[in-house]
Amino acid sequence: MAGGAGSAHGPVGLVLAGGGARGAYELGALAALLPALEARGERPRVIVGTSVGAINAAFLAAMANRPVDEVVARGTEIWTSLGFDDVLAHLGSPSALRRLARYVGQFLGVPGARLDALLDPTPLRATLARIVEFDAIERNVAGPQLHAAAVVSTSALTSRSVVFHRGGGSPKRDDKRGIDYVDAGAGGLTEEHVRASAAIPGAFPSVHVGTPELARGWYVDGGTRLNTPIKPALALGAERVIVIALNAIGAPAQRGKSEPLAGEQRPDALAGAAQLLQAVLVDPLANDVATLATINRLVGRRVAGDDDAKKRHKRQVPYVFIRPSERDAIGRLAQQVFDEHYAHVGDAVRARDLAFLGRAVAGGSDPAHGELLSYLFFAPELACELIALGRADAERWLAAPHDDGPWEIGPAGVQA
Repeated sequence: MAGGAGSAHGPVGLVLAGGGARGAYELGALAALLPALEARGERPRVIVGTSVGAINAAFLAAMANRPVDEVVARGTEIWTSLGFDDVLAHLGSPSALRRLARYVGQFLGVPGARLDALLDPTPLRATLARIVEFDAIERNVAGPQLHAAAVVSTSALTSRSVVFHRGGGSPKRDDKRGIDYVDAGAGGLTEEHVRASAAIPGAFPSVHVGTPELARGWYVDGGTRLNTPIKPALALGAERVIVIALNAIGAPAQRGKSEPLAGEQRPDALAGAAQLLQAVLVDPLANDVATLATINRLVGRRVAGDDDAKKRHKRQVPYVFIRPSERDAIGRLAQQVFDEHYAHVGDAVRARDLAFLGRAVAGGSDPAHGELLSYLFFAPELACELIALGRADAERWLAAPHDDGPWEIGPAGVQA
């Protein structure tokens, strides 16, 4: 049923989080989820992504008219063949040396010298053109395959989230959450919008978006404000949501009462940066999904004669929530892959960028440093491991009991 009309309950939304090279996990999860949803007539028709989730969202929106097995096979092929040089210029390239010179000039106070980013993602433009048929997104939104497709960026001027979308009506701006909705217009979503969504501040330069005129200007990664865009998916018409996150939530495994709450080993600056990333990306995710479950529970308790207009307006939103079950699962995988394939002297000759990057963040030392490495570790070996992990986590969700097939209503699904 390729590109069918979707669920009888209304459009199913797919929410894809940001997380750099960890995005392969999302395709692994979808390899298990999409066939199960297709069998129920619940293929996603509202697709929203942030950062690398925007890249995956654009790919899936363009493939919405294709059979599920073809989508899974093509997505897996893309991620398992994606290399560092498909996303970033070589670390020793002329552009990298020019960036270093600009930084030195800025440090010395040379007029006009300014560092815009540490890395050069110029190759990403050609990669997006190769893996995403952007014209197909417009055709699918115009047909029955998609109700809406969207990517989330952050305005460099206002720091508000900007959702570039096609389809889904005309959602009102959300001042409570700082979200603006912009119809991409007749030109549709483009690689410019996707690159803007994935412009990691500091690491990648900001991206100038030219269309539509209303939103013309500079943007940075949507994950800085809205890494898991659940609210935009609902605003664009989703009645049920599938959330695929690239970070675990909650505490690590249960500890005994006699075990210590903290360790004696002092974390270094890189491990501290990994902790900061976890806080920025994970805490809002946990709050959003927990809030969704709470609203569902409150709406379910209301009585027919309830005269609270706000309660009457709210509706239950069944959800599927796939994420790594262990907090350091991806960090461990990145550490292992680096140690096995990129840590030795010979590896520096074969894959100098990945070898240098891993050493620069001490990625092979422990899972905390592996966690930091994983965001830019575009290595096929890691992609294979992440796809397997995503599939296993999705299969675990599908095998567990829920309120309606794979759909959860209450809070059980949000516990770590």
